Amino acid sequence: MRIIIRSGIAVAGLLVSTGAIPAQPEKVSADFCARLAADSGIDKPASPDGRTKWTASAMNFGQRVLLGGSAATGVGVKPIEPATVAEYKRLDDMCTVKGKGAICRLVGPVTFKFNWKGREILIPMAAGERATVEVIGYKTSCRTEAAQ
Repeated sequence: MRIIIRSGIAVAGLLVSTGAIPAQPEKVSADFCARLAADSGIDKPASPDGRTKWTASAMNFGQRVLLGGSAATGVGVKPIEPATVAEYKRLDDMCTVKGKGAICRLVGPVTFKFNWKGREILIPMAAGERATVEVIGYKTSCRTEAAQ
């Protein structure tokens, strides 16, 4: 499932994706939000408890003024292939619309899809890894949760 948020125009679209994803690597370095920030070019401060938490804006003030204040950020999830029907159902409600944005409560294994500044970024999560990604207006935040 993919949710696209267009700030300024407030359009949210839901698209279902079924493409194949390469097998997940056995070792995953850093935590999920740290990997997402690194691949997206976002500075990531660490929380006091050692888990990464960050908030970033899709546009700076100058871009909002010059471009009329519109940007698109998309979030979604894809199963690690080969996937079963049960796995697709597990992912069904992982990302939901929240007001004028979206929230993804991620629990691995899953591949997170993040459309950010014109790029699609695919970040795999290991089994048991957890994170919350929230898109509200121009701002996206990511918080790595404690693994269970």
